Amino acid sequence: MLLEQLRDFEWLNEPENVIFRDGDMTVAAVSKTDFWQNRRKNIHRDNGHFFFARCSNNFTMTVHWSFPELLEFRQCGLMLRFDEQNWLKAAVMASENGNFHVNSCVVNAGCPDFARQSLSSRPSEIWFRARRGNSDFTLFYSLNGTDFYQLRQFSFILEDAEIKAGAYICSPADSGFEAVLHSIDFS
Repeated sequence: MLLEQLRDFEWLNEPENVIFRDGDMTVAAVSKTDFWQNRRKNIHRDNGHFFFARCSNNFTMTVHWSFPELLEFRQCGLMLRFDEQNWLKAAVMASENGNFHVNSCVVNAGCPDFARQSLSSRPSEIWFRARRGNSDFTLFYSLNGTDFYQLRQFSFILEDAEIKAGAYICSPADSGFEAVLHSIDFS
């Protein structure tokens, strides 16, 4: 990523440690950070790190992350967000039993809809792609940047014209997590 390309991006909960090197952005998530909402269980976590651009039109966005080590519940991926109660996040994550998954969660009015896709091996990088067609969205992932697989189709209750779209990282655990954001491309 060129710094020139990133001039229209903003942070929600900017991390303490971001390093630009060789066109990439290394981001260190602070411990005990997360994006999770469940109105019915009175859970409200909104302190993860989100790097985004504001989008009013239809778009296709692709995000590419790599990570040297993926530990339990640490996550990096793609996020679409209207506000604290209405968003999508998609990430690769290790579970407590050491298995790896691609997870996605759509939150509408504070109510989560969670989905999980098992992976056969430990990935070291991942691409996510989101397409917006008015109020409808389609989410994909890839382990090689070429072959993309559909994870889900969804809509948001809100139909505001502007949505925040970008990359997120967080570490709900007691220790932080570092990953490299290689690109955020819009078309």
